[in-house]
Amino acid sequence: MDTTEFFGTEKISKILLKLAPPVMLAQLIQALYNIVDSLFVGRYSESGLTALSIIYPIQLLMIALAVGTGVGMNTIMAAKLGVGKDEEADAYAGTGTPLAVGMWFLFAVIGWFIMPAYAKMSTESVDVIKDVVIYGRIVCVVSIGLFLESIWTKVLQANGDMKTPMIAQILGAATNIILDPLLIFGMFGLPELGIAGAAIATVAGQIVAALVVFRKGFRKSPKKEVYPHHIAKIFKMGIPNILMQSAYTFYIFGLNMILATFSDQAVTALGLYYKWQTFFFIPLGAMQTCIVPVISFNYAAGKIDRCKRMLTSAVGFGVALMSVGTVCFNAIPTQMLQVFTSDALVIEIGSFGFHIVGISFIPMVTSLIFPVFFQAVGSSLKSSLLTVVRTVILFVPLGFLFSRMGLNWFWLTFPVTEVLTSAVGVIFYRGFLTSEYVQKKSFGLEILKDTVVLKKSEPGVIITIAREHGSSGKQIGKMVAEKLGIPFYYKEMIALAAHESGLDKEFISDIHKNAPDILHDLYLSTQVVQYAIVAQDKIIHKIAEQGSCVIVGRTADYVLKDYDNVFRVFIQSPKEYRIQRIMEVYGDSKKEAEKNICRSDKARSAYYKHISGKTWGEKENYELVIDSSCGVEKTVDIILEHLTKRNR
Repeated sequence: MDTTEFFGTEKISKILLKLAPPVMLAQLIQALYNIVDSLFVGRYSESGLTALSIIYPIQLLMIALAVGTGVGMNTIMAAKLGVGKDEEADAYAGTGTPLAVGMWFLFAVIGWFIMPAYAKMSTESVDVIKDVVIYGRIVCVVSIGLFLESIWTKVLQANGDMKTPMIAQILGAATNIILDPLLIFGMFGLPELGIAGAAIATVAGQIVAALVVFRKGFRKSPKKEVYPHHIAKIFKMGIPNILMQSAYTFYIFGLNMILATFSDQAVTALGLYYKWQTFFFIPLGAMQTCIVPVISFNYAAGKIDRCKRMLTSAVGFGVALMSVGTVCFNAIPTQMLQVFTSDALVIEIGSFGFHIVGISFIPMVTSLIFPVFFQAVGSSLKSSLLTVVRTVILFVPLGFLFSRMGLNWFWLTFPVTEVLTSAVGVIFYRGFLTSEYVQKKSFGLEILKDTVVLKKSEPGVIITIAREHGSSGKQIGKMVAEKLGIPFYYKEMIALAAHESGLDKEFISDIHKNAPDILHDLYLSTQVVQYAIVAQDKIIHKIAEQGSCVIVGRTADYVLKDYDNVFRVFIQSPKEYRIQRIMEVYGDSKKEAEKNICRSDKARSAYYKHISGKTWGEKENYELVIDSSCGVEKTVDIILEHLTKRNR
C-alpha cells in the first residue's frame, strides 16, 4: 500500500495500530534509561536519589542538544534523499560526526567546571552536593556516546532504517540495566561505586548504542570548505527543536529550585513523579509521533475533514490511555513511591502531590497534542508558542505563585498549566478552522485539477526562468517557448506535481507564499511542506527528461543543477517599473503593489535559500541576469540572442 492510499484512505484506527506499537517500544526502551538508575540508586542512598532529580535537567539539556542537532541533519537529509540527491545527503551526514564530537567536547568541559556551582544552587546538603558533582561530571564528560548515537541514528532514520536504531536502544538499555546493580553495589567482586556506578552504567549504555549504529550510520567527512555552510544549515534546521526541548530543561530546573526552598525531599518527590510519568506518557508520545505524517499528508492533499478526524481520534485515544495514569496516581500513589524510596517524608509529600498531579493527565492530552497538530499542518509558530506558553510562561511562574501559599498548593501548578495551555490550543485551532485554505477545502470550493500531460520535445536546451515579482517573467517565458516551439511549464508543472503525488494543487502552488516572516525555515522543513517540495522536484526532473522546454519558477535552476543543457535566466527590473506593471495587470493600488512585491520577493528568496543554500538573484547562480524594463518583446529577443551565442 503506497503513502497516498495508506495515509489518505486507510481507517484511522488501523493506521494508529500499525504505526504506534514500534514507536511505543522504542520510547519504552528509552524510558528505561531514566528509570533504572533511580530504582537502584534509591535502594543505595536517599541522597543519591535526590541527586538524580537535581541532575535530570542537565541530562535533558544534553539530549536536547544532541537530538535537536540530529533532527536538523535528518530534515536536510530526508529532503535531499527525497529528490535523489544521495551524495549531498551523505555530505551532511559526514558533517554530523565531527559536529557531534565538537558538541560533546564543549559540553564535557563546561559540565566539569560548572557542576559544583550547579549543585550548590540546588541544595544545601553536603551529601547531595557530593553526589550531584560525582554523577553529573561522569554523565557530562563521558557523554560522547549520546552525541554520536543521536547523529548516527538520525542518519539511519533518514535512509528509512528504523530497525537498527531500535536494536541499538535495546542493547544500550540492557547494558545499563545489567551494569547498574553490579557497579552500584559492587557485586561479583567488582568495586562498590555507589552513584558513580550508576553514572558509569548510563554512559556505558550510550556508548554501546553508539557502536551498534556506527557501522551503518557513519559517513566519511566531506571537504573542509563545506563545513561552515553545512553546520549553519544543520543548526538552522535543528535550533527550533533544540530550543523547544530545552524549554523542558529550564522549567524542570525552575520547579526544582522552587521546591528546594521547602526540602530536598520535595525535590525528590518531583523527580519520582517524572520517573513514573515517563511510563504513562509512552502511549501518548507514540500518538504524537504517529499522527504527524498522517495529518501532514492529508492537509497537503486538501483533505481537511480527515485531518479533523485524526485529531479527534488522537485526543480520544489519548484521554482513554491517560485515564489509566489518573487512576493509578490517585489510587496507589504510596505504593508507586515505595518502588523507589523508603523515606517517609518523600512518600508523604509525593502521595499528596500525586493525587493533584494525576488530575492534570486528562487536560494534558490536548495541551501536548495541539502543538503536534500545528506542527503537522506547517503552523510552526503556533506549535512553538504553545510549547513556550506551557513550559516557560505558565509552569515556573504558576509554581512560584502557588508555592507562596504552601507546599501542598504547589502541586496545583500542573492541572492549572495543562488546562490553560489546552485553552490556548483551542483558540489556535478555531483560528485554523477559519483560515482561507481550510474553508475552501472543508466546503468543497477547490478548483478542479487541470488535465495536464508531459509533453515530449526534441532534445536540446532547458531554459529556467527565475524572476522578481512584477518583472513579467511568466509572460516572457511563455513567449520564449512559443518562439522556440518548445513546451512551457508554470502552472502546468504544479498540476503535474499534484497529480503525481495526490497532493492539493493549491497547496503546492502556495508553499513559498505561506511561509511566515519568522521561523520560515522551520515551516519549509516541516513534513507537510516537504511532501510538496519533493513532489514538485520529482516532476521537474521528469519534465527535463522529456526534452527542450521553458520552466518558470520553483528553483528549477537549482533542482536541475546537474544537467549540462540548462540555460539559467534571472529576470529583474526597477521597483517603480514593477509597481506600475502590477497596477496595470492586477488592478492593485500603488500601496498594494508595493506590499505584494515585498512579500512575494521575500518569500521567493527564503524558499530559494532553503532549497539551494544560495542567495536568490545573485549573478553567479545564472547564465543571464536581465532587466525587463526595456520591454517584454525586447527581453525575449535578448534571451534568444544569448541562447544562440551559447549554443555556437
